[in-house]
Amino acid sequence: MSLGTERAALERLFQVELDSSIRKEPQVVWVIIARLALLSVALLSVTATSFFLSREQAARAELLFLPLFGLFAFCGLSAIWLKFFRPSGWFTYTQLAADVFLITGIIYVTGGPGSPFLFLYLPLMMATVIFFSRRVALVSCGFSSIAYGALCFAMSKGFLPPIDGTLVVPVPTGGLFLQWLGLTSAAILVSVLTGFLTRKVTSHVELFERSQSHLRALLSRQQQLFDGLPEGVLFTNQEGEITYINEAAEMILERRARDVFEMRIDELSYDLGCSCDLRSKMSQESGSGELSFSLGSDDNAVRKVEYQHRMLRGTDGERIGTAFIFQDITHLRSIEEQLAVQERLARLLVEGEEERKSAPRKIRLDGFIGESPVMLKMFALIERVAPSDATVLISGESGTGKELVARAVHLGGNRSDSNFVPVNCGAIPDSLLESELFGHKKGSFTGAVSDHVGLFRQADGGTIFLDEIGELPLQMQAKLLRAIQEKQIRPVGSDVTYPIDVRIIAATNRNLKDEVEAGRFRDDLFYRLNVISMSLPPLRDRKEDIPLLVHSILERLSQGERPPIVPPQTMQFLMRYSYPGNVRELENILERAVVLSGEAILPEHLPESVLKEPAPRENRPGETLILETDIDFPVNLDDLLNTIEKHYLVSALSQSDGIKKKAAELLGMNFRSFRYRLQKFDL
Repeated sequence: MSLGTERAALERLFQVELDSSIRKEPQVVWVIIARLALLSVALLSVTATSFFLSREQAARAELLFLPLFGLFAFCGLSAIWLKFFRPSGWFTYTQLAADVFLITGIIYVTGGPGSPFLFLYLPLMMATVIFFSRRVALVSCGFSSIAYGALCFAMSKGFLPPIDGTLVVPVPTGGLFLQWLGLTSAAILVSVLTGFLTRKVTSHVELFERSQSHLRALLSRQQQLFDGLPEGVLFTNQEGEITYINEAAEMILERRARDVFEMRIDELSYDLGCSCDLRSKMSQESGSGELSFSLGSDDNAVRKVEYQHRMLRGTDGERIGTAFIFQDITHLRSIEEQLAVQERLARLLVEGEEERKSAPRKIRLDGFIGESPVMLKMFALIERVAPSDATVLISGESGTGKELVARAVHLGGNRSDSNFVPVNCGAIPDSLLESELFGHKKGSFTGAVSDHVGLFRQADGGTIFLDEIGELPLQMQAKLLRAIQEKQIRPVGSDVTYPIDVRIIAATNRNLKDEVEAGRFRDDLFYRLNVISMSLPPLRDRKEDIPLLVHSILERLSQGERPPIVPPQTMQFLMRYSYPGNVRELENILERAVVLSGEAILPEHLPESVLKEPAPRENRPGETLILETDIDFPVNLDDLLNTIEKHYLVSALSQSDGIKKKAAELLGMNFRSFRYRLQKFDL
């Protein structure tokens, strides 16, 4: 068999090992590094022991420097080879042969067959199996067996003298053979067992890696599936912390995944500004609901979201979290609202005048229009109060229709055939109030050229409506209280008192309780007026009445002509506006639109404030800091400011139930600044 044929046979026999050796370049590098470390130890050992030997023994020991330096050179050449070429199978076997030669040399130096380092062959076998393969380890085992057998034979025959100077090693030939056979058997056994364990460990590692790979692939497919859904998907753990949110949920909720990851679901609810407590839904097996919140890009825009939730359970049936599915239904709800508005307008247009006039009083009371729940309650209260003569106090913002309510009470009672006398107390100068209310005699003061009956006597038998009652000065409040209690008045400049029979209805846009506490309004007059209290809601709290009001106001402004049409787009702007001036402002807006429009009122006919309403900033209690005017100096300003700051931080945390993001919003600061201040005070 030629050399080429032998090489081909060996390559076929060790094809797997050769290929694996080529693929395992890092393992070869580690073998070279380990050999360099062992050579360094051997070189130091020989150098150190040469000082303690006799001259002849030291001379023999110094002969080992040459092979050691040769092995160092071999390692250097191997490293250079690896830098420019990929290691072949023969390169790997050459490295193993060098290691066998090194270990055999160490055994020779340390006593030959009696050396305590015979075990070094076994770690070499184990390393070969782990780094390469079992077959390569068996080849290395063969190298080791041949090398050790040759060493024993040479030393027993005197061809290679021991390092201590004796001619032959003092071990019987039979003992050497048994020692060689035992070492070879041990090396083979270690190679086989190590290979078996390595395969087991490798198979388990590969199985684990495959499982990890399958898991990553499954998670990737799940991610692609969820991100491809048009609905938002959000997962929480059993503590309510958000663990996953897909791209659709990011767009619907306008929150990035990294910002809400590990945020509690109740913190997200508060961050969105919605009243729905999503955390309370986690205790339910499943369910659905709807939430709405303002968009961060537009304070006036509201997003409506429908959600479904289902409890997640593990393989053992225990609850592990909750899944929320979100769907943006803003456009759908907008269409539904537009259809409802169109249907309501169409219904109003086809109603005849007689049908509207004969409508139930709870829907229409002489210009006071509304069919919202809060207005229906108001109409019911008016119907119950009107027949009596009890004093009524009406409160509400300017423009809410307090005078209309007063007229409705008057017309619904037994005094409807008598006078209804409205009085704006804030429009009459203080010096003329008594004269206007109670009358005066001719010549009682400068300018009194004739007798004046007074508004109370004009309303005799009917109703007097005291609007803006909170504007009355304290002196006039006392005189009014006396007139109400005694049911008689005395004109200015007269000695005669006149009995009066009037029903008193008062109205104010102030909080009279606060005025009483501040000393600006008499408490006895307040209790005398506040027999029956009516509170009118602002228009922004009953927007479902806006279409009815628009239709009624346009009919009145058209003066018998066909009123202009209000398209859904225009109605949508009117429904969205907050109306700080209430119904009076709505009337002004529509009057302006009628002048500018033709047959239809379009959005461009509305004021700019309606089309683009700025978001009003609400004044929150607690923003005013009471400062002392008398300060005793010196003071430590830093300590004082820190005390105040810490007090506000603790109060905000207490009010927000420990939710830091909510507490930061209560203090009007971003979360990063809030967290810095908490760390500053160790809170």
